[in-house]
Amino acid sequence: MAKLDKYRQYVQQLLTKYASYKPAYGDIEVETIFDTERNHYQIVHIGWENKCRVYGCSMHIDIKNEKIWIQWNSTEIDIADELVKMGVPKQDIVVGFHSPSMRKFTDFAVG
Repeated sequence: MAKLDKYRQYVQQLLTKYASYKPAYGDIEVETIFDTERNHYQIVHIGWENKCRVYGCSMHIDIKNEKIWIQWNSTEIDIADELVKMGVPKQDIVVGFHSPSMRKFTDFAVG
C-alpha cells in the first residue's frame, strides 16, 4: 500500500505542476481530474479560442497493478523521464500509448 500511495502522490504532483501552465491564447481553463479511488489522473483543457470550442485531455495517467501507465500525452514533456527522476523505477512505468509489441523496444515495462 505504501508504494501505491507514493505513486499516487508522484502522479498528482506531476500533473499539478503541468496544469499550472496556462495557455497563452484563448479563454481556456486547465483542470486536473484525480480519481484516487480508481487511480485515474488527467489534465483537461476546456474553453474557447476565438469562436472555437476547446476541449481535450493533454495527459492521462493510470495506476494499475502497482505500475504507472502513461495512457496519453499530447505534450512535448517526457512524463516517463520525469517519473524516473522522482524515483519511480523504469520497470514500474508503462508507456500505454505505445502498442504492446513496440513496448519491448523501450527501457520501460511492457505491461
